[in-house]
Amino acid sequence: MSSLERLPDAPPASVTVPVTGELDHESCDDLLRTVAALLAARPDAGAVRLDCHGMSLCDSMGLSVLLQLRRDVDAAGRRLLLDRRPAHLDRLLHLTGTADYLLADHRPPAPH
Repeated sequence: MSSLERLPDAPPASVTVPVTGELDHESCDDLLRTVAALLAARPDAGAVRLDCHGMSLCDSMGLSVLLQLRRDVDAAGRRLLLDRRPAHLDRLLHLTGTADYLLADHRPPAPH
């Protein structure tokens, strides 16, 4: 390879947060703090991935926190991805009309 050839840019790093058990009024603050700490500690992370596979319940407070996380992560110029969603979470998102917003692939604006 000549010195003028460039390798494609690597995809931005991501951080994964496992969401296990119930996402409700008792656990929501912990998730918000965890994601906020990761955003601060990992400025190189272009995406925050919530691994929802172990989530057993998401109540209205849990949904509220997911919406807040979307706003926080978007404001930080990152992507929020809800990975391995259980069927009950998908049903909740569709019933509440929040699926399009929470599952959209929001990409940070390109640098100028």
